[in-house]
Amino acid sequence: MNQSAAGKRWIVEDRYGHPIYLTQERWDHITADTNHPELKSYEEYLKITLKKGQRRQEPLNPRKYRYLHRFDDLPDDINYMVVIVLFGFDVDEKGQTIPNNFVATSFFKHISKR
Repeated sequence: MNQSAAGKRWIVEDRYGHPIYLTQERWDHITADTNHPELKSYEEYLKITLKKGQRRQEPLNPRKYRYLHRFDDLPDDINYMVVIVLFGFDVDEKGQTIPNNFVATSFFKHISKR
């Protein structure tokens, strides 16, 4: 299946080798005026966060991971990008189990040093 047919904007691998994709639908949702329109110019930062960021599994949903990466050139006093990824599996046309890991949302956050 090609990326455009599946509605995927892109696929990257995180630092652990897991493929993660972003769909056009999710990007439109993230950057909607009612959500996080400030991210429209930061799509490359989202990819960097997935490729290089720290990853933490959410305790209440073991399929959900929070990726964090610090950037020094974000707007205002914001210093981190956060990307939420849902991990799962799918079955391809040959009956093989394949990863199905996708970006659910993303946002900026200020994290103070402790």
